[in-house]
Amino acid sequence: MTQFSTKLYRSENCTLTIYKSKPNKKVLLLSTKHTNITIEKNKKLVPETVTYYNSTKYGVDVLDQMARKYSVKASLRRWPLQVFHNILDLTAINAWILYKETTQVNISRKDFIFQLAEELRSKCREEVENTSIPMTEIHATDAWKNCQVQQSCKRNRRTNHCAKCNRNVCGKCVSKTEFTRKKCFP
Repeated sequence: MTQFSTKLYRSENCTLTIYKSKPNKKVLLLSTKHTNITIEKNKKLVPETVTYYNSTKYGVDVLDQMARKYSVKASLRRWPLQVFHNILDLTAINAWILYKETTQVNISRKDFIFQLAEELRSKCREEVENTSIPMTEIHATDAWKNCQVQQSCKRNRRTNHCAKCNRNVCGKCVSKTEFTRKKCFP
């Protein structure tokens, strides 16, 4: 395929346009809107589908730029978390736009995100305070002893023990309240 050439493939309700814009780059566009495609009579011979795409892709670029400016993304290697963070970013942008349109309040996106985070944090704290999960009470003992909750914690010495099971507990196992609860509550 030579540079600035176009191939068209049609089916009943869609058209595939393949346009070679650079020596090693092909642009593929599938369109249900364009059934009859015209090619511009200029030097680059750009098809109508490519011109239409270039004129309408501005919104996607603005959305990506907004998502990058204030993002919850961290440098993670796990792709499911990257997808989740991307969904959170897009959801925050949509919520900000809907909030501005419905309330007619002119608020910056940064202020809106901080306000949203504060409201979500306060609701989460209320739920945590209202739950009735039994917690083990830790008391200090007189001597340094090995942790008796996990075998791998033998070198992690602490002076605490659980009030329910009376086992010596290190700081590592105290932070794992789920593990301690499993041992203390049948």
